[in-house]
Amino acid sequence: SHPCFIVEHMFDRLNHITTELQTFISSLEVDCVDAAGARELVEIAERVRRAGDSLRTVAVGQVERTNAWKGEGAKSISEWLSNETDCARYEAQSVVLLANQLQHLPVTTAALLSGDLSGTQAVEVARGAIVAPNTETQLLNLSRHATVRDLRDATSRVVAAATDEAERHRQVHKSRYLKSWTDLDGSFNLKTRITAANGALVMAVLKPLQDEVFKVARKSGNHERPEAYAADAL
Repeated sequence: SHPCFIVEHMFDRLNHITTELQTFISSLEVDCVDAAGARELVEIAERVRRAGDSLRTVAVGQVERTNAWKGEGAKSISEWLSNETDCARYEAQSVVLLANQLQHLPVTTAALLSGDLSGTQAVEVARGAIVAPNTETQLLNLSRHATVRDLRDATSRVVAAATDEAERHRQVHKSRYLKSWTDLDGSFNLKTRITAANGALVMAVLKPLQDEVFKVARKSGNHERPEAYAADAL
C-alpha cells in the first residue's frame, strides 16, 4: 500500500475509534452502577487516560522533530502545546521533556504506549535511563511492582551514581527555579528546586518558626499536620 494511504487510514480509524468512545462514554448511566462497577469504571478510565497521555507524548516528539509548532505564534513548543491543549505551562514543559527523552528510549516508549507504564512512571524511568542507559531494563522491571516513590528513589540513586558530587551540584544550581501559581480554588502554590546546601539554609530558618507555631498550637489543643505548621512558618 502507498504510505500516504496508510497514514490517511490510520487517522480515519483513530478518529472513528475516539468518536465512538466519546459517544459511548456520554451515553453511560453511571448512576446505575454498583460499588464494584464504579471501581471498575475508574480502572477503565485510567486505561483510557494513559492511552491518551502516551499518544500525546509521542506525538509531541514528532511535532518537535518536524517543527510543526513553528509559525503558530508560539515562542516555544511548550508554549504551543499549552495553547493547543489548554494545559498548564509546567505540564506542557514536562511533556516536551519526556518526549525528547523517549526519542532515545524505544523500550520505555513501547511500555508507555502499551499501557504497562503510566506517564508518572515513564518520567522516572526516562530520568534515570537517559543518564545511565544500562539501567533502563532494571527501572522498567522495578516499575511493575514498586510504588512511584520507590521508583523515584531508585531513579535518584541511578542519577546520583552517574554524576559526581561537584557536577551534580552544578547541574542542580543551573536548573534552579522558584515557581508560583494560583489554582482555581484560590490557593497560592509554591514550587522550588535549589541545591541541597541552599535548601538546608532555608529549612534552618523555617525550623525554629515551625517549632514556635507547634508550641502555640499544642497549648491551644489544636493539632494539625507538620506540613500545616511548616506552611505557617513560611
